[in-house]
Amino acid sequence: MRILQAPSNVANQSWSTAQGLRERGHEVEVWNYGPSPNDFPVDRVFTVGADPNDSIDALRAALDGNFDVFHFHTTRTLISASKGIPQMWDLPVLRALGKRIVFSFHGSDIRLASHHIDDDPWSFYKFSDIPCDEEKISTRLALIRTYAHAMTVSSTLDNVYVPEATYLPKSLHIPDYAMVGPTRKQRPLIVHATRRRATKGTDLLISELTRLQGHHDFDFKIIEGATHSQLLRELAGADIVVEKLLGGDAGVISLEAMALGKVAIARIREEVRSAHPEIPVVSANPNTFSEVMAELIQSHRLRGELGERGRAYVEAEHSGARAAALLEDIYMTAKPGPARPHPNWASDPSERRLEAAYARMQRLEEQNARLRGRR
Repeated sequence: MRILQAPSNVANQSWSTAQGLRERGHEVEVWNYGPSPNDFPVDRVFTVGADPNDSIDALRAALDGNFDVFHFHTTRTLISASKGIPQMWDLPVLRALGKRIVFSFHGSDIRLASHHIDDDPWSFYKFSDIPCDEEKISTRLALIRTYAHAMTVSSTLDNVYVPEATYLPKSLHIPDYAMVGPTRKQRPLIVHATRRRATKGTDLLISELTRLQGHHDFDFKIIEGATHSQLLRELAGADIVVEKLLGGDAGVISLEAMALGKVAIARIREEVRSAHPEIPVVSANPNTFSEVMAELIQSHRLRGELGERGRAYVEAEHSGARAAALLEDIYMTAKPGPARPHPNWASDPSERRLEAAYARMQRLEEQNARLRGRR
């Protein structure tokens, strides 16, 4: 099959699965709209701005590529809303042409803050002002459900938002990661990497580590804004990698740490542990972090054991080869059907439109009140 993964290489997931699919004999291209802030590898970069011709040119290139499968990441396609062209306008076109359409969601693109806050006592929405436009998410999901043949989520915790989606575990291209293991017997180095502190509990983590330094012998390093290659060099030199204290699942950084033979720390909910009973990520939240860290700092043996288990776990459950086998099955069973009518709700809700509607309602109510007063 010829497969296109676009329009972004989220957390290097497109590239990881592409390598596995290529090893299975498929032709795969990974496209990105704009350069990746993490410098993840892609096959082709498109500059897409306000000019609708930018998106149309990308769609034309995709059609010229004669792809069988259009695999979109996040709730975006090749066509963005601009100057009268509705978002995802390419979906009915692709369906009409008999293409297979698959969407992979990666978290915040489908996660509803209202549910997340109620469901998770350590939801990062409680510790930040990160926006979540739930109406926009619902609108986009309705469009996607109209045309997609299959959908996947990268965390079992996200199935609640798209119950019909298949859980596709996050993956790594394992040959890219050399087994290193812990590097220090004494005075371990703890590394934490972040691009958005509020989603990971970085400030809470720094506060606890600073306090712990008064009782234990270790170093710690905060990595911010690094490219992917820079991050991997930092992780390779670490003994313990703390990914996050908020949320409830191991992210790609935890997987990368384990692939390098390092101890990975992240908050793990029971739903995740049920899906991955062998997961050796050490679970910690802001209340338990100090106790968890104290044991790991003091035990080189424990760090070594967890590092060995981590590498074996990632190879078994999170390899790009395993993800590719799951995707191949999804692609093969996602049989094209007849195109459906394009819905009339293809545009995101506009705050200005809503504000204008509310203002008009208020004016009408005031006008009615004045008319009643004249009677």
